[in-house]
Amino acid sequence: MSFDDNTYEKIGLYIDNQMNDAERTAFEELLEKDTELAAFVNTLTSLESVYNEHTWNVKANASVTEIKALANEFRADDVVALSQKIRNIQQQKSSIPKKRNKSYFYVISSAVAIAAVMTLLYFSFMQSITASDAFEQYHNWNTLPSFVEKGTTDDNRVKAQTLFQDGNYQEALSIFMETAKDAIYDPKTQLYIGVCYLELENYREAIQTFDKLRNSNTLDNHKAYWYTALVYLKQNNAENAKKVLQTLVQDTSNYNYEKAIELLKKLE
Repeated sequence: MSFDDNTYEKIGLYIDNQMNDAERTAFEELLEKDTELAAFVNTLTSLESVYNEHTWNVKANASVTEIKALANEFRADDVVALSQKIRNIQQQKSSIPKKRNKSYFYVISSAVAIAAVMTLLYFSFMQSITASDAFEQYHNWNTLPSFVEKGTTDDNRVKAQTLFQDGNYQEALSIFMETAKDAIYDPKTQLYIGVCYLELENYREAIQTFDKLRNSNTLDNHKAYWYTALVYLKQNNAENAKKVLQTLVQDTSNYNYEKAIELLKKLE
């Protein structure tokens, strides 16, 4: 947004309540016609509900919703534009009376300071993520190992994998459980079993399955950390998910180490 110097002066006088009745009426008529100007004035006025008047610190009783709503009113380009406006005006010889000049620069300077803070707040909020959103973004069952190999089309695990990929988790689980009964412990099968439990919202069995995998002597035991974290994320339990991820990132060779680092930052 960009306004001329005269408009910025009027904004300052209007917000500081220094207009006479005729000037205020004329300015409010202008606000009715100019939606962009009205939005800008409304945002500056509403900042009183979030910021202390003199220090511009966020008030203790300001809600996250209020801050996020105001953050959306400002972007980085607004900060740059307003900052440039101040520099340009300061370099010019102004004929505005001293009293009005003070009000004028007060509102513009405040707007720049607030816009800068709000921009930082905005990006801070946007970088954070809820546990449920994290699950949706980070779970990817396509990365699970495949049982489909040449000459193995009759393998029951292939049938179970197909059912799993079609979203038939209960049927897939039944076959995976049956094949795991008499076979040597197979981490690939256990991953599918754990994820089936997760998708069926049987979180206790999912956790127990991944715990058993983690405590096994198999080469894939470290994958249990990532999938256990996903179980907690699906339950919207960010705290337990972070605890598991913090253990995962202690070893750079652990499965999805880089993603775990990234996810931890978003959950903080």
